Amino acid sequence: MKGDISLNILSIDFGTSSLKMAVLDENLNILRDTKVEYAYEVINKTHIQIDAEIVYAAFLKGLDNLQEYKSKIDIIAPCNFSPTLVAMDKDGNPLYPVILHLDRRSYPQSEFAIKAVGKEAFLNINGNLPFPGGISCTSILWIKDNLPEIYKQTYKFGHFNTYFHRRLVGKWATDPTNASFTGIYETFKGGSWSEELCKGLGIDMDKLPDIVPSLSIIGHLTREAAAETGLREGIPVLMGSNDTSSAAYGVGAVNPGDILNISGSNEIVTITTDKPVPNEYYYIRTSMEADKWLYLAITVGGFAVEWFRKEFFRDMPKEDFFYKYFPEIVKQDCKSDVIFEPYLAGDRHSLELKTGAFRGLTFDTTRDDVFIALLVGTYEPIIRTIEICKTQMKLNPNIFWTGGMVSDAYMQFKKKVFKGFDFVMTRECSTLGNGKAALKVLSK
Repeated sequence: MKGDISLNILSIDFGTSSLKMAVLDENLNILRDTKVEYAYEVINKTHIQIDAEIVYAAFLKGLDNLQEYKSKIDIIAPCNFSPTLVAMDKDGNPLYPVILHLDRRSYPQSEFAIKAVGKEAFLNINGNLPFPGGISCTSILWIKDNLPEIYKQTYKFGHFNTYFHRRLVGKWATDPTNASFTGIYETFKGGSWSEELCKGLGIDMDKLPDIVPSLSIIGHLTREAAAETGLREGIPVLMGSNDTSSAAYGVGAVNPGDILNISGSNEIVTITTDKPVPNEYYYIRTSMEADKWLYLAITVGGFAVEWFRKEFFRDMPKEDFFYKYFPEIVKQDCKSDVIFEPYLAGDRHSLELKTGAFRGLTFDTTRDDVFIALLVGTYEPIIRTIEICKTQMKLNPNIFWTGGMVSDAYMQFKKKVFKGFDFVMTRECSTLGNGKAALKVLSK
């Protein structure tokens, strides 16, 4: 952005269960924001999906909540939850619900992928193993095996950002941060779709969208999209990234060894590196910036806490649980004789179907003991990733921390779990990341 030009940035953060939108000025001040919730569908415990139209309708509703700024928006900057597989026809219409990252239906396809290509090829080319739901090529294979007519009709497979951009600017595209989590992208080269992996899996490469850098303009709002949204025709639309990459960019976790911890529906840790080393215990995706990558570990977080509240604290009002009980319990020592295995939604770091479990229960065990065990056990995949990364690089002892569960009381608890680290509380990281990205591309 050349000169002191006043502008309004529309930040859009598509999440697993809600959409957050904000209007920012050229100084990244939030002028107005809104949140629209939606619900995904769970079928037979493992099929977890949502209608793309439901998420898009939330976007339109969010715009209505920002009515006074509609005519003043100068650039659109989105990020999205990922992976979120969408099968679309030539006109961009979804042929099947969006298969979410929580989905676990594709274990047979994951086993096939490993046999067909091999772990080494996945790790060396893409940086990730084909975890069911967590890496979207297994969901593509599930559609191919179980819904062959839909696979045949599919013009393009993409994540939700592909569907969104097709609807706004009429182009088929995804960015490297999302492509990394398909399992069939050359993550380390920062290049293109892997012919070796696609051929080995039997995935048609012509069904995949173009790959466009996150920090670039993908196109301009079409006349049709302007009429539908009420925004001005022709305003630029940022390619953007997935939400965790945008959050890391927004908070400034962009140097090797920087750590971002997101405490929300899930517990997520990203660690920035400029020398990526593949490992089956963590994910690797590109950063929004060139020649940098993010290690990522993810496990249940707020989802597990809410499940525990509903099942074991039915006698306590929800507000009392979160605003009185929770702050008091996390002030306590984090030791417990109970062990929690944090796989209530399966394990996104495993090729095996896992379930959650509590061990070490006795007649002396209280629900407080069990709750503390749940909170501590949640971090096992994350702590393991941090320990691995300590052997590769010097880690920043100050962890950037954001998310809906951020609080002073919870910080003290986390310091006991993340020994040797401190926490720097931040807010609205994805929103700021989208805003920073918009300013970056406009300054070119």
